[in-house]
Amino acid sequence: MATDRTMPTFASTSTEVSAGAAPFSFADFLRVLNEHRGLIRNVAVIFVLLTLLVLFYLPTLYASSAVVMLDQRKNNVADQSSVLSALPTDPSSVQNQIQLLSSRDLALRVIGKLKLYNDPEFNPALDKGGAPGIGDILRMLVPANGSPPSQTGLQHVDYERDAIISGFLSHLDVSALGLSTSITVTFTSRDPAKAALIANTLADTYTEDQVETKVAAARKATQWLTDRIHQLAQQAQSAENAVEQYKTEHNLVESADGSSLVDQQLGALNAQLVAAQSDLAEKSATYDRVNALVRSGNAVDVSQIVSSPLIVQLRTQEADLVRQEADLSARYGPNHPKLIAIRKQKSDLENNASTEAARIAGSIANDVAVARAHVGSIVASLARAEKLATGDNMARVKLNALQANVDSTRSMYESFVTRLRATQDQDEIQNPESQVISRAPIPVAPSSPHRLLIFIASLPAGILLGVLAALLVERFQVPSPARDIRVPMRQQRPAFVLPRILAELPATADMRAADWPVDRPEASYSRTLSALVEQLAPDRPGRAKIVALTSPGADPGKSVIALGLARAAARRGLRTILVDGEFSRPVIATAMGYRPVTAGIVELLSGAAPLSRVLLRDSRSSVLVLSASRPVVAAQALWSSPKMAELLNYFRQTCDLVIVDAAPALAAAEMAFLAPLCDEFVLVAQGRAPQPVLEGAVQALAASKARMAGLVVTR
Repeated sequence: MATDRTMPTFASTSTEVSAGAAPFSFADFLRVLNEHRGLIRNVAVIFVLLTLLVLFYLPTLYASSAVVMLDQRKNNVADQSSVLSALPTDPSSVQNQIQLLSSRDLALRVIGKLKLYNDPEFNPALDKGGAPGIGDILRMLVPANGSPPSQTGLQHVDYERDAIISGFLSHLDVSALGLSTSITVTFTSRDPAKAALIANTLADTYTEDQVETKVAAARKATQWLTDRIHQLAQQAQSAENAVEQYKTEHNLVESADGSSLVDQQLGALNAQLVAAQSDLAEKSATYDRVNALVRSGNAVDVSQIVSSPLIVQLRTQEADLVRQEADLSARYGPNHPKLIAIRKQKSDLENNASTEAARIAGSIANDVAVARAHVGSIVASLARAEKLATGDNMARVKLNALQANVDSTRSMYESFVTRLRATQDQDEIQNPESQVISRAPIPVAPSSPHRLLIFIASLPAGILLGVLAALLVERFQVPSPARDIRVPMRQQRPAFVLPRILAELPATADMRAADWPVDRPEASYSRTLSALVEQLAPDRPGRAKIVALTSPGADPGKSVIALGLARAAARRGLRTILVDGEFSRPVIATAMGYRPVTAGIVELLSGAAPLSRVLLRDSRSSVLVLSASRPVVAAQALWSSPKMAELLNYFRQTCDLVIVDAAPALAAAEMAFLAPLCDEFVLVAQGRAPQPVLEGAVQALAASKARMAGLVVTR
């Protein structure tokens, strides 16, 4: 057998378990560092030297920053009717301004202003000969004012021009300053003065661009408004001419206030008709009353008659005669000649009064006729006026539409004139909506590279790369000066006899792999465990065999194999007990779902709990598990207890197979007491375990007088 320092590799018989590689312990890591320390040192030194070489060739750069603040204040004099809306200052708008500051058009303007196309830092392709180079060509393309070049002519220089702009932008950094509306413009250059000059020029060009944009927008709006006003003036004049022509064609006459004369005439006639009808009704009522009184003989009671001066005089005379008649009648008797004369006078007065009343009644009738004729005249005039108004209204329908068009056009014209005046005022006064609040100073110290910091960082980085190289060498088992697996036989240590290999299994720390004998018994992993059970099964009827599984060092995969082996044995019909023998860190009961374990081996051996209470039944099989309820520091005290020997003897008599998940073989304190209690030991070792480690485990088991059944290799 070869005497390589690592255990020989074997072809795996099972690749169906989806388990990772065996865990890499800290001791393995220290071993790798020790074996490959030369490789680690060499890689670190090479990396540091390369870093120094790169730092030597890296150019020294200076950075200078100008700060531009988006001004939220507005000029109320110039911006009362602004053409462009005010610049918003929300985060997205600030980001938009950052994009403008870092745009290629603005960069091209700065390049044109400062003639940076002649600077080798931005244009390394400058021609040295007499032929016009890219700098000369760009001078023709980039005007002195820095405005963007024309798209016509010399298309073959577009690539070179874009390269200069890209080089310029690679030195530029524009970012928002915290949560404020300020923007930091940082430019990096090999020349500190140039870095400050370009940063300030870029900030100034940005603010100038805002003013130019406003002026251009105002001028464009002014030109458009002027053209539109001329159109509206012509439209208004045409509309007014159409109104006047229509009035002339349809004889539409209006008063000074714009109202129709026909409408005014209708209004006057309506008022006259109402007044005449009212007068006629009054006179008709008076006439009817007079006629009624006249017919009844009481004409003198009519108010118009009563108020007549003549009637009043006659009534006065009649009253005097009545008074005289009464006086003479009392003095002379009824037949006195004076009384007869007075009665004659009274009769004459009554006749005169009746005559006057008849005359007044005739006058009232005449007034009624006159009022009725007046009403008829007004009605006739009103009918003629209404006929004229009907035709006039039909003609005014279109006139109103024409007049509305005139009013609308005139209103629009006046609005555009007002807007034009405001825009012309803005063209004279334009302020940028941002200001440079901090100009870029000339830096006194370089900004990059940080040579000392990079050099210091290269030391641990080189060491880490060396460690990574050592781990890769270990992973792929690349021969190195620290470990040559092909050492001549005369230089090797005495031959080490490898224990018999019982099985080869995938290395895994996942306890779910122990479910395969139950869930997938036909898998090769399950068949390998079943074959291992056949090799370890007791050959004496009625007497169980106690088999302990151990490993050179801490190996979680050993517990996975112990549980899987117990389930494979139970599936074959063997009464199996699994003892979680690593009392310092019990894991099997927890993996089976018992959290926490209320009573375990300590309670059993101390008499605090019976065996029926501490034995746990596996939910996936008939396996009984004996574990510790909590980690035990001095596990050797449990193995050396007489009650432990009695317990295992009891298991021999009542079971078919007892599997002990034992502590690592190098734990000599436990192994000295465990070895006499077990019939056989199975050593679970990783396929890449170093030979000294494997040899030490075998020697430790031999020193404890443990009987070796064989070796289970995990990969």
